[in-house]
Amino acid sequence: MSARPHRGRAAALAGLVCAALATASSAVWAQACCAGTGAVTPARLALHEDAAAGLQLRAATVVGSHSASAEYVPAPPGAGEVDLEQSLYGAVRVLRRGQLGALLPLVQTFRTTPTRSEAGGGLGDINVSARYDFLRARESALVPGIAALAGVTLPTGRSAEAATKPFATDATGLGAVQVTGGVALEQSVGSWLFGASALLALRAPREVGAVTPVTLSLAPQYSALLSAAYAFDSGAAVALSTLFTFEGDASVNGATARESARRWIVASASLAWPVTDQLSVLGSVSLNPPISSLGMNQTTTLGATLGIRWGVL
Repeated sequence: MSARPHRGRAAALAGLVCAALATASSAVWAQACCAGTGAVTPARLALHEDAAAGLQLRAATVVGSHSASAEYVPAPPGAGEVDLEQSLYGAVRVLRRGQLGALLPLVQTFRTTPTRSEAGGGLGDINVSARYDFLRARESALVPGIAALAGVTLPTGRSAEAATKPFATDATGLGAVQVTGGVALEQSVGSWLFGASALLALRAPREVGAVTPVTLSLAPQYSALLSAAYAFDSGAAVALSTLFTFEGDASVNGATARESARRWIVASASLAWPVTDQLSVLGSVSLNPPISSLGMNQTTTLGATLGIRWGVL
C-alpha cells in the first residue's frame, strides 16, 4: 500500500473519533451532550474514497457527576446507569473536496436504585452533516489544511420532558433542532496527523411542560477538539483526542435559569485496523475525567465503542 491511503486512514480515524465523542456522555440527563461534534462527518472519508458506511456499537456506564459548583460526586452505592447505542452512519463525496454524511442512532438506557430498576430506549436524534476542505493537509508546507463544518441534528428522539417512565429511561434525544457550524485545521508530519476543530451549536427554543407550558432556550454551545493520529505501515492507525465543551445558563420564558450552565471534558483513545483495503474494524475508549472543576452539571461516564466501516473506492 502507498503512504497516501495510510494518511487517509488516519484522517478517517480522526473523524470517527469525533463521532465517538459525540455520544460520550448520557444523552438523557445531559440533553445536548457533545452534540456539537456531530457537525464533523461521522464517516470521514479518506482521500481515495468516494463513499463509506458503517455500524458503531457503544456502551457506557455512569460513574458519578459534576455538580453546579463543579464538584465531582461519585455515584451513590446501589445506584447505576448503563447507556447503549447502535449507530448507522454513512458519507458520500460531493464535488472534489466536499463530503455529506448522516448518522442514525438507536439508544437504550438502564437505571437502577437500591430498590428498583428500569429500562427504556428508542430512536435517537438523527444527524446530517457536511464538510468542505478548502485546503488539505500537506497541500501547503506552511498553511495547515482548512475545512468548514456544518451539521443539523433533528429532534427525532424523545426529549426528557416527554419521557413517560419514572426514571426517564425512554428519553432518547434533545427535543429541539440543533444547527452546528465550525472550522477544522489539520496538518500531517510524517505518519502523524494533527487536528484542531472549533464548533458552535445553536438550539431552537422549545415549549416544555404539559400543564403550564414554558419556553426553554438553551444557551449556545461551544466546543474545541484536539486530536493526534498515527498511521502505521500496515495501514492501522491510532488516535488520541480531547474534547472540551461549554454552554452558558439556559433561560425559561426569557429569564435566566441560574446555575444551569454546563461544561465537560472527554478524553478518548481509538484504534482502526484494516481487514482489507475497504473493510476496517474500529474501537475506542473514552472518559469524562472524574476530577472536580473539570465538569459542571454533567454526568461522568466511562465508555467504549466497537464498529466496522466499509469504504467505497
